Amino acid sequence: MKHINKILATVTVASLVLASGCTNTNRQNEGQNIQGANTERSGQDIPARYSAQGKIVKIDKDGLHVQDGENVNLYKVDQARSSNYFLGEYVGLNKLEGDSYDAVSDQYFDYSLRRTSDGNEIKRITATVGDVNDEFISAVTEMGDIKFKNPGNFSLMAGDQFMADYIEGDNLSQMLSFYDESSKISATVREISRDVSGMLRIYAVSNDKEYDIRADADTITNFAHSTLRSGDEIIVYPEDTWIGDPEGIDAKLIVKR
Repeated sequence: MKHINKILATVTVASLVLASGCTNTNRQNEGQNIQGANTERSGQDIPARYSAQGKIVKIDKDGLHVQDGENVNLYKVDQARSSNYFLGEYVGLNKLEGDSYDAVSDQYFDYSLRRTSDGNEIKRITATVGDVNDEFISAVTEMGDIKFKNPGNFSLMAGDQFMADYIEGDNLSQMLSFYDESSKISATVREISRDVSGMLRIYAVSNDKEYDIRADADTITNFAHSTLRSGDEIIVYPEDTWIGDPEGIDAKLIVKR
């Protein structure tokens, strides 16, 4: 009888050890399964985009020169394909065979939400010029005054209406661009063309006056250049103008309404 009890005790202990081992193994397997599921879901949450993406700053026979942050890289794109896009437009590039790429309009880029190359959000305000001196410029808005460090090229006077693109700072904000409200032109697009350099050329009309508007790689827009159509209403802030028929405008900012 004692011998039987010893055997039962041994079997019981062995069963507990085996059960414990199975439980630990199951927990380890469950952990691996959960970890694998999380990794897979994380991959699905981040959509596959492009091999590369950025702003077109130059177009030539070699392909598209695309700026991404501080870097500009050359991508070999078929000329028939690259002719669909313009300087200043944001594109995605997909790798093809060899060293060739296909270009598409970057559907993920939000033209209304701009950031600097180091990730700072670029904000925009409409304001009245307050005090101006060599050190700072004050902008009077409905929400209160904002002080900017004088960029050195600010040409407006106290009382002028303007828009400003800027990066918010603790004491003084940094003004990146300013736009004189008195210089803006509201116009209707009549024709769109692309010159040999890839620059967007817009033939537009405002109050029976004709304009030849040029948008280069530095022109800021709230739209993808290739989406502009005849009949669209735009507001143009000139960087420079020249006499001609039609009158010429180098655009600093174009806003599609």
